[in-house]
Amino acid sequence: MMHNPGIRTRLVTQRQIQIGRLFVDLAVAERQLVCSRERVAGVRDQSYMLVVPLSERLHYSQAGRSGTIDAGEYILLSQMEFYEISSDTEALLLMVRIPAVELRGRLASVDDHIGCRFDANRQMTLLLVDLLRRVVDLFADCPPPNPEALATEILGFIALAIGAEDRGSTLDVRNARYRLRRRIFDFIETNLGNQDLSPRKIAASSRISLSYLYSLFNDDDTTVGQFMQVKRLQRAYELLVADPKGHLTVSEIAYRVGFKNVSHFSRTFSRHFGMAPREAHQLARPLVSGSSIPLSGGEADRAGAGAFTSGAWNAAQEALHEAI
Repeated sequence: MMHNPGIRTRLVTQRQIQIGRLFVDLAVAERQLVCSRERVAGVRDQSYMLVVPLSERLHYSQAGRSGTIDAGEYILLSQMEFYEISSDTEALLLMVRIPAVELRGRLASVDDHIGCRFDANRQMTLLLVDLLRRVVDLFADCPPPNPEALATEILGFIALAIGAEDRGSTLDVRNARYRLRRRIFDFIETNLGNQDLSPRKIAASSRISLSYLYSLFNDDDTTVGQFMQVKRLQRAYELLVADPKGHLTVSEIAYRVGFKNVSHFSRTFSRHFGMAPREAHQLARPLVSGSSIPLSGGEADRAGAGAFTSGAWNAAQEALHEAI
């Protein structure tokens, strides 16, 4: 049973780790935890929250959906709407705040996945939770050498895991709409480098009207143009950080992802990622030289995928035991 919305109890953040544009919190929650949009009133951009209970079963409720997830599973919540989470005893949580534009640029009908509407893929869930635990373990006390590149990889894997959820049991009109959106997303992805790609051409590829195409993107509170721009920026970022030796110029990458004007590309990229394209181009260079790596291969192997023995983990465990 969920608690009265008027109740406010503590969520004690043991450590907040910033990985580029992602924030990962390791927190201990008291039994009755209620969160609402008031909690994110100061966040500049709309965002989602991926919550992973590590020690206890977690109850959740949002947008008319409610249920329970066990330790080691995840729940996607929207920070734009009221939500509630609670546990029978104090719980240790991993919470990842994800800019909404990042998920909307990777997943069709993101909001369909809020509140465990579909069954999670068990194998992908294990990999995702293990990845997040390792991120906290390795980078709690020292930042990664390439934080924005790592953030891109984490975002991509989160989207991959959520996208692997089983929609097969949902055979309604909305699911057909999802499949159409997925085809459109794939068409845009394939044709990003075409500078003449337009909503009209996208609609024609699926034999639908322009107005229906626009309505499909309204599902995620975005437009076709905004979606295409985010996808192009994400592709550009991947090309930039994958080219540490600078074989491609910023101009070549801008044109390759479909921008017609390099100055416009640079301004848009800087607003989206908080850095200039040239800065992103330089991010991977320490990786090539082998410098600034927090752990050697042997140390990383000894840490183990499930070890999670950093100071952040120990502090959180101690706080949890004290609370109990």
